[in-house]
Amino acid sequence: MAIQGKASKDFSVIITGTGFSGISVGIQLKKAGFHNFKILEKAPEVGGTWRDNTYPGAACDVKSNLYSFSFEPNPNWSREYSAQPEILSYIKHCVKKYNLEEHIVYNWEVKTSIYHEDTATWEIINTKKEQLFCNVVVFGNGPLHIPSLPNIPGIHDFQGAIFHSARWNHDYDLKGKNVCVIGTGASAIQFVPEIQPKVKQLYLMQRTAPWVLPKPDSEFTPTQHTLFEKLPIIQQLNRDFIYYLNEAQVLGFMYEERILKLGERIGLRHLKKYIKDETLRKKLTPTYRLGCKRVLLSNNYYPALAQSNVDVVTEGIEKFTETTVVSKDGKQRAIDAIILGTGFHVADSFQYFDVHGRGGIQMKDAFMNGPEAYYGASIHHFPNMFMMLGPNTGLGHNSMIYMIESQTNFVIDGIQKMIAQDLRSVEVKKEVQDDFNISIQQKLKNTIWDSGCKSWYISENGKNHTVWPGFTTEFRRRTKTINLNDFILEKNSIKKGEAEWA
Repeated sequence: MAIQGKASKDFSVIITGTGFSGISVGIQLKKAGFHNFKILEKAPEVGGTWRDNTYPGAACDVKSNLYSFSFEPNPNWSREYSAQPEILSYIKHCVKKYNLEEHIVYNWEVKTSIYHEDTATWEIINTKKEQLFCNVVVFGNGPLHIPSLPNIPGIHDFQGAIFHSARWNHDYDLKGKNVCVIGTGASAIQFVPEIQPKVKQLYLMQRTAPWVLPKPDSEFTPTQHTLFEKLPIIQQLNRDFIYYLNEAQVLGFMYEERILKLGERIGLRHLKKYIKDETLRKKLTPTYRLGCKRVLLSNNYYPALAQSNVDVVTEGIEKFTETTVVSKDGKQRAIDAIILGTGFHVADSFQYFDVHGRGGIQMKDAFMNGPEAYYGASIHHFPNMFMMLGPNTGLGHNSMIYMIESQTNFVIDGIQKMIAQDLRSVEVKKEVQDDFNISIQQKLKNTIWDSGCKSWYISENGKNHTVWPGFTTEFRRRTKTINLNDFILEKNSIKKGEAEWA
């Protein structure tokens, strides 16, 4: 399959990924009356991170009525916080309802993307060396798809089972096994309570104790389902309530840390309720301010750690042998399996993008001093390219789908203006991008994210290139339309060739 020629007669768009980002852009393109686009998916089915993360207990930590598209409410969520299978089912429903299937190309894994200045088009090459060309590329593959694997001495010598939470080995029977879990982040606090009753012994290797708050979860009743379906305004009001309650957390994160003390008291009370052993409680007590790292929600994490077959190890890992994990105090523990709850490459995910922009510059070189973009979507040196959930669009308090829909507005408006004004290329100006990122870093100073903890929000250069520092309402307002005065514009002046989707 290929587009014939390097310049298209009909304006064309390629989107990568079929998670919420790619699906959002695809749906809104169709709503805008634009149909000449393809969505490239590396896997044989849609879903993105909600397809890949099938570990036991996988669920969302944002309530279902908010963690969904604003234009496609689901009155039938089974509970307030949905599990992975239900969210994946919702994505598949959206694909079917909005007829996106005809636009999706499965098993097409993008390897390299090259911008051609002579034709102002992008060449997209997959792992089979097949090519596609388009006027605009939208990278919707997101930051949570490249597992972060620890480089611990001896880990490759280990003879037992080893797998990452995002690549869960469902064929491996954990029953009666001695299991070493590395990491205590958002994935681990979900799967640890699920595997604890099955394993013989669980060694939880903890580097930093996370803040864990109670999860106000419950099943929706048949009456609630009926109300949501018959009176959609009820579900909308519920969604709005959840959104503004979450949004209020920004006041504590950015402006008044004393507000966070209430959350910290709730977290410490939650810890004390389930962890009676003082030594274990001390290990599990966070040593940083609430919100500096991702706040976790769980009702069963602490009860699982209180069980007799769980050992929380805080001494750090010295090495692995063929059959043991050795902590830095010299103690050896025999293990059958290692499960990596070590998260993903987020702040440095760009290193895994083989993208060549204007003048052949690679994205990893453009981001040598840290990833920077304009509203996480447009990047200088990369004309006609949009990135979904790029630098400084992450949240520590609210739904990422809200940010996705906001960026989608920005992308669709940009594409419509390119077509309406016959623009062959648009590229954000360097000074605009620089000024934007200077303001972002200034806003991040003296916030909770700048309070000294080590988190995946921070890049190697010590800057926070992950979090949006402010209210999401402000982000939505600023990305409602694209301001072409902020971009280098090039009018069409070349003869267009014939193009078609084969």
